[in-house]
Amino acid sequence: MKIIIGGLFILLLFMGTIYFKIIPLFSSKQNSDSLPTSEEVFKIVADEGETSSEILEEEISLQEEIQVEEKEEEVATINGNIQAGDTLYESLIREGISAAEILSLQEKIKSVVDVNYLPIGSEYSLKYNPEGKVTEFTYKPNPIDIYYIDIPTSDSEDLKVTKEEVYTEVVRLEGKIEYSLYESMMECADSPQLALQLAEIFAWQIDFLTECREGDTFNILVEKQYGGDFYRWGKVLAAQYEGEFLSEHTAILFEDPTGHTDYYTEEGKSLRKAFLRAPLNYKYISSYFSKNRLHPILRIWRPHLAIDYAAPTGTPISTIGDGTVIFAGWENGYGNYIKIRHPNDYVSGYGHLSRFAKGLKNGQKVKQGEIIGYVGSTGLSTGPHLDFSISKNGERVDFLKLKLPAASSVNSQFLIQFNEAKNKLLGDLKNDRELDLNIEIEN
Repeated sequence: MKIIIGGLFILLLFMGTIYFKIIPLFSSKQNSDSLPTSEEVFKIVADEGETSSEILEEEISLQEEIQVEEKEEEVATINGNIQAGDTLYESLIREGISAAEILSLQEKIKSVVDVNYLPIGSEYSLKYNPEGKVTEFTYKPNPIDIYYIDIPTSDSEDLKVTKEEVYTEVVRLEGKIEYSLYESMMECADSPQLALQLAEIFAWQIDFLTECREGDTFNILVEKQYGGDFYRWGKVLAAQYEGEFLSEHTAILFEDPTGHTDYYTEEGKSLRKAFLRAPLNYKYISSYFSKNRLHPILRIWRPHLAIDYAAPTGTPISTIGDGTVIFAGWENGYGNYIKIRHPNDYVSGYGHLSRFAKGLKNGQKVKQGEIIGYVGSTGLSTGPHLDFSISKNGERVDFLKLKLPAASSVNSQFLIQFNEAKNKLLGDLKNDRELDLNIEIEN
């Protein structure tokens, strides 16, 4: 019964609609001869229905555009840069971002940016919605590298990271020493960075402070990287330095198929020694290697088979050579202590550290010059310094008297690839022709 009543109601509603649509057509102003037919009546109703539908669609579209505009207006943007002694956390707190949201941001982008160690002067920008949720973070550590990070709304979504394109070309530079390598490189390329790079490449062969002479010449093949109109110097791919008293020295940068990269002579021998001359920048040596020394705290005579490098607390300490961490922890009188095993049965030790490098652990592979810890005064110590020791075949030796072994040469199984790379680089280094080594760095 309810169904029948409902059907009658719908039918009456429909007939009423038709009635009110048709009545105006039969007004007294119209001639009976001009009355429309039933087909024309239904066509008029249909046309008006389509017009109403179009108007409705336009209204909906307009409302959607207004909502999008309102949503865009709701997204706020913060721009800033890191000043000396400042942190991203403190900067964002001042801008009104909640501590919880900042910590969440740090956790999400830590694979791309370590916000605890942003370089001074690096720029950043972030967008956040009315709820205080960060939706986008832009990081610019220097004028060339710019990272755009889209922050997902859900933990199940992947972080989207894009980096502005950086273009690289390879150029050849040559110069002659007049007063110093620094001044000559500034005149040639306006770059103290390149002077430092060249000095580091030949550090084991040339002392540029005492052996550099007027008239010496250098010739280098180097990457020049562009981001817009700005550029910076990249890696030195090959270099030659020749002097009256120094003969000729050549460096070839080669990366083997395993990913190992180093500078080599034309014969494939490493330009580096296996160990650095010192594991840190120190003020002075406070205690030398000795078989019998009065201990400053215990006040007894006993061997001191190490070297004490005095330096301020927090001074970075580097591993002297490639190796594997075999101990990182507390070691009685040494306090925070690290031991690293190197090739050819060498083991180096680093004691009294204030702290270890972030993430350092047993079994970790480390590279020569990699920071492993920081100077401190833990354990039995009278002040901040590094207790450094080295052993050969299990026996402590005097590092200052050790004849430093050479680093590894090119692996014999990669000599063919090395010679191909060497011939190509030396050819470009010696020729005046325009280089065809323009490449694009992939993001």
